[in-house]
Amino acid sequence: MSNNNSSRRAFLSATVASFVWLVTGDRASAATPAISAGAPCKVKGRERTVDGVTFVCRTAKGKLVWRRTPGEATSKVTTVRALESADLELGKTKVVDVPAPNGGLTGVVLTRTDAGITALRVNCTHAGFPVARVGKILECELHGSQFEPTTGAVIAGPATRPLVRYEATETNGGIYVTVTSA
Repeated sequence: MSNNNSSRRAFLSATVASFVWLVTGDRASAATPAISAGAPCKVKGRERTVDGVTFVCRTAKGKLVWRRTPGEATSKVTTVRALESADLELGKTKVVDVPAPNGGLTGVVLTRTDAGITALRVNCTHAGFPVARVGKILECELHGSQFEPTTGAVIAGPATRPLVRYEATETNGGIYVTVTSA
């Protein structure tokens, strides 16, 4: 009779253990406790990697806690045909929308000069409002910042930084713009 009870116990404990493993997966292992940002840690400076994410033990508000280490920024690059070559005459500027690497659209100011084609982001570096060609300069429609259309350099403020410049090439009868996201 004792053999019968022990085999029942073995069967029940194996069934319960299997069920627990099914529900929790391998997260229930006591050998590797779960680490998450903000969870307490014991040794300052210690690093642990969990599922490809690296955590470092740091002091925050007087307590030792795990913090994620900043990952390397990856940039996405997209090259698109923005305009037909014949649509941009010498000395002229056009604003076109091109697909952004992270989705959506981004405005690009294309200018053809004797030196080639310049592609600049349409947003003013002061407040992000679009710029437009006014005479021989690019001017922000909101606060009046002025930019050089061939380089994006600031001519007059309040903007202090030049417009973001993109790579522009002309091949096969088209103007191609390479947009990079940070």
